[in-house]
Amino acid sequence: MKDKLLNFIKKGNYTKQKLIIAFIISILIAFTLVVIMPIKIWDRLPIFAVIIMFTFLHAILPLNEMYEFIYKKRYLLAIIILIYIVVMGYSGSSIGVYQHVIQPESTKIDYLPILGKERPIRSDEWNVGTPVAISQSVGENKYEYHSDKLRGATKTDVLSILGSPVLDITLLGKPFNIGYILFGAEGGLSFLWYGKIIALMLASFEFFMLITNKKKLISLLGMILVVFSAATQWWYMIDVMLWGMLALVLIDKFMLEEKLKIKILCALGILISGVSYVFIFYPAWQVPFAYIYLAVFIWIICKNRKTYKINLKDILIVISVILALAGVLIYYLVMSKDTLSAVNNTAYPGERFETGGGAAYVAFSYVYSFLFPYKHMINPCELSGMLSLFPIPMIVAIIYFIRNRKKEDIAFIVPMLLVSILFSVFTLMKTNELLARITFLYMSPPSRLAVPLGLVQIILMLYVMAHCRKEDKILGKTTSIIVSVIASMFILSTAINTDMENVMGELTSYICGLIVLISSYLLFAINKDKNKEKLIALLIPIALLTGATVNPIQRGIGVITEKPVSKKIQEIVKEDPENNLWVVEGYPNYALANGAKVINSVNTYPNFELFKTILGEDAEKEENELIYNRYAHIELFINSNENSIELIGQDNMRLRITLEKLKELNVKYILAIRDLKEFETEEIKLNEIYKEMGMYIYQIQY
Repeated sequence: MKDKLLNFIKKGNYTKQKLIIAFIISILIAFTLVVIMPIKIWDRLPIFAVIIMFTFLHAILPLNEMYEFIYKKRYLLAIIILIYIVVMGYSGSSIGVYQHVIQPESTKIDYLPILGKERPIRSDEWNVGTPVAISQSVGENKYEYHSDKLRGATKTDVLSILGSPVLDITLLGKPFNIGYILFGAEGGLSFLWYGKIIALMLASFEFFMLITNKKKLISLLGMILVVFSAATQWWYMIDVMLWGMLALVLIDKFMLEEKLKIKILCALGILISGVSYVFIFYPAWQVPFAYIYLAVFIWIICKNRKTYKINLKDILIVISVILALAGVLIYYLVMSKDTLSAVNNTAYPGERFETGGGAAYVAFSYVYSFLFPYKHMINPCELSGMLSLFPIPMIVAIIYFIRNRKKEDIAFIVPMLLVSILFSVFTLMKTNELLARITFLYMSPPSRLAVPLGLVQIILMLYVMAHCRKEDKILGKTTSIIVSVIASMFILSTAINTDMENVMGELTSYICGLIVLISSYLLFAINKDKNKEKLIALLIPIALLTGATVNPIQRGIGVITEKPVSKKIQEIVKEDPENNLWVVEGYPNYALANGAKVINSVNTYPNFELFKTILGEDAEKEENELIYNRYAHIELFINSNENSIELIGQDNMRLRITLEKLKELNVKYILAIRDLKEFETEEIKLNEIYKEMGMYIYQIQY
């Protein structure tokens, strides 16, 4: 009996039977789990079952064969997973926050996340980007370049700054927005959210396969470090890495490929990547990441210079790509010239000029960033960097390069080290204005620059891991231990200040210090294959802990479109599509997502005419111009005697306004979170057309 059992358990025997048994057990365990946690049962069941079944596969199938199958079928598997996600309407959005702030008494189980929890701090996503994108898919004028809903009183460019779905040639620069056009708001949000993540997984893996000379396990580590770093998940800064990495992979493929059809496809991908990189509209990351991609591009040219021979067909293809890119950008500049002029001349962010320094707290935050999803923190986004082990990879790369002096490493390590040193200086210390201007890094706040600095460290670390052989020299065992202890003490003391000690606790601090110490030692002794395997085994689970649970798994957009107040807004908009001009107390972008034309929805760039009307002669006062001449969230309050503005945050203003001014602005409807009847006058009446669960809608009668 024992022999039969051992024979059955042995890998390779009775595989079909074990797969069937594992499938049944996975379903039963998953069902037990969802019964214990009776929320979103039918959504959680398949997710849990797949995770459990995948775990069982490790005991049933030969690991090399299983992962080789996944590797070979990775694109097909990615497409299948994305199709399932879009059909189910899943996203990682935190729009579930609206359940707690808009008619919370209207409780539907569908509003709760399937897994994880909403992140209120991600307000740029759930309270700006997502509702604005949804607003493009409702009403009569869908997917127009200039929205007649945003900022209500004036046409607003929704592509610049926000990157919302627009149906024209600029879709080349926002290809994942096509989901909104093809599948509507719910499917579009799913396609955008998880399409980008899956694409970054694939592109970053190929990018690191290029750098590591096809070392799959090391490339997998790189992909996980990039996708699940705190910065990627808390900032959702996927585009700046996706399009740069993809372009470089395609450039290398273009140079090595001989088939014309493949070259043309590569060129098309490079064109889309180029336009998409420009359309990120955030120079704070675009500029420094461009340095990284330039360094890798130089290496690709040097690597392929002996095998690649330029020809007429390639020249024509390259010229075509350049002309197409120029054509799209010229079209964009024509369509958005007023927007760009307005943004460049704002008090914020237009006048920002950075000279670096003071961002060590982000550069070293990888020490404890795996705690962010599980500990209460005021603003984890501002602390989020890459899981980079900075500055150890840079130091190891210097030692490896000097001690081994391989010619083939010069073209890669030297440019990357120069970028790393430049970023380190700007991140950690104050520089002068001239250096900031000539490097264009004046556009990047040090806390943002710490993120690409982290990516440089990851790239250097993986390159050395892949190219350092057993016979290569790094540091001896004793020296590695001593240097690791000194380095980890410095890193830990720099990273963990008094406030973080209070958040982490003494035991957690020791654990973080131990992780840094072990990682540092393994890197300083990376010429041993066992140390490479140990470092990979250590960093992958830490990366998954850091990023995999940041964003919730949310289904649908019902929390925005199915609330009682949502239905009422939609009804009013349908009955009065042309003249439904609104102001909102509370969450103006919520009404916007339901089709309302909202004056005080997020002002992505200044609406000068609006504030000239509201403030009159006071609009020209310098102190007032500084307040409204910016990207701004507008907190509106109806009152009886005051029209004024107050800056309460870098991108947040408070607007007090009277009903008389609303009359001048031709506002017809008010959505409020309180009774406004006390502000009526003899000339202006408020007709209450909706009142339910703390939400009021008034039609203004002049």
